[in-house]
Amino acid sequence: MSSHLVEIFKDKKLVEKVARRLPHLFQLAESESSRAGKTGMEVGSACGRERKH
Repeated sequence: MSSHLVEIFKDKKLVEKVARRLPHLFQLAESESSRAGKTGMEVGSACGRERKH
């Protein structure tokens, strides 16, 4: 790991700030990548099934 990255992870305030926001960021990423209420592999599977028919 680069020394700058190590410094970031040693910064307790920054680590706490990121930890508090991670759930929200994951929720945002999930909503951005969902189609018709399905996410990730579900979307790929659904698209694959639709193309076969």
